[in-house]
Amino acid sequence: MDAVDDLSDAIDATRNFLTPVRAGTWLKLSIVVLFVVGIGTGGPTLPGGDLGTFAEDPGAQPEVDMALEELPADFFLFLGIIAGALVLLWLLFAIVGAIMEFVFVESLQRTEVRVRRYTRNNLGRGLRLFGFRLVVSVLAASIVFGPAASVYLTTGTIEAVAEVALLTGLLAFVVYGLYAIVMRFTSEFVAPIMLLENRGVLSSWRRFWGTFTANWTEYVVYLLLAWILIVVAQIGVGFVLVFGGLLLAVPFVILGLLAFALGEVGLFLLVPIGLLAVVTYALFYGIVWMPIRSYFQYYALLLLGDTNADLDLIPEQRGEIRSDGGEPTPERETERERADDRDVPDGRWGADESETWDSNVDDDDLWHSDVDDDDPWDWGDTDDRDDTDDRDETTDRDDTDDRDDTDRGW
Repeated sequence: MDAVDDLSDAIDATRNFLTPVRAGTWLKLSIVVLFVVGIGTGGPTLPGGDLGTFAEDPGAQPEVDMALEELPADFFLFLGIIAGALVLLWLLFAIVGAIMEFVFVESLQRTEVRVRRYTRNNLGRGLRLFGFRLVVSVLAASIVFGPAASVYLTTGTIEAVAEVALLTGLLAFVVYGLYAIVMRFTSEFVAPIMLLENRGVLSSWRRFWGTFTANWTEYVVYLLLAWILIVVAQIGVGFVLVFGGLLLAVPFVILGLLAFALGEVGLFLLVPIGLLAVVTYALFYGIVWMPIRSYFQYYALLLLGDTNADLDLIPEQRGEIRSDGGEPTPERETERERADDRDVPDGRWGADESETWDSNVDDDDLWHSDVDDDDPWDWGDTDDRDDTDDRDETTDRDDTDDRDDTDRGW
């Protein structure tokens, strides 16, 4: 089964990419991964809360209302400004994270990290991916908290909301499970298709859906194995981050104490010392997660190419790590023969490989069009990539093997 075999192949692909260790490559890729992992492994997380805490002491509700009425208006204005600033920061971080998804995938595909070039090439794709994530997140949150909000608007009491807290929790569990699957598949399979075939989000989802339905057992096994490995990785990374963070904090604590001992002048030095400590820990966080996130992305790319050769982003890496040069295994050939025996239109999986995806396909078939006119995430200007990204193997690497490490600029 490809989902099992690719576990070890992903290790080889990750090792080939990250070794020999080059400080510039590791640092740039770690910064990229910091944005990719910073909003979760599959995208932004759902907002949450504990509705039960509002009903612990119903008799105290009037006192709380009176206390809130006594607060000055400036206090609520200050809270509003803080909340607005946090929302703007989150949106900015989420937008950058969506763009970095494509920078990350393209870095793994080309086995070189060029942050500025890849960011410029994938700006439009990143914005479309962010819009998709935002809409799905809002929709999921509305489904989860909609019933509780309806109860509150109908009754006007927190106690009634607390009575449906159990139902809300069960609904949140189901919705979040589906949400996590959608976000993970979007990041690790749909985004690479957007990059490879220059499609919008919904068009890439439809492109991926045919591969998923034809090989659904592979992707179910992938989900189970990936989640198990993620749990194990998070436990190990947690220990590393805690103990590594404590060691990194020692010099900054010493600097802070020395600055504090200087008096009023030293107090002004505490701000840059604190900012430097945060930046240092953030880089450490990215460096720890970078090889792990690279492994999982290679795992997804290998599975995507194994289940549909037309969607293979890493044929060269696949040929390097496999003794057969990346050719389909006998089991995969058998699956293709079975697919050929089915009544499959030309241009779909199982048809003649000499035909392209869109060959002999009715223009009215939205499932096989390059870009769906009804795709709200495809805002035009889809050709974000410059002339250097025409997939010409003789030019897209820019003679990287002959260039020294000093040329790996941002």
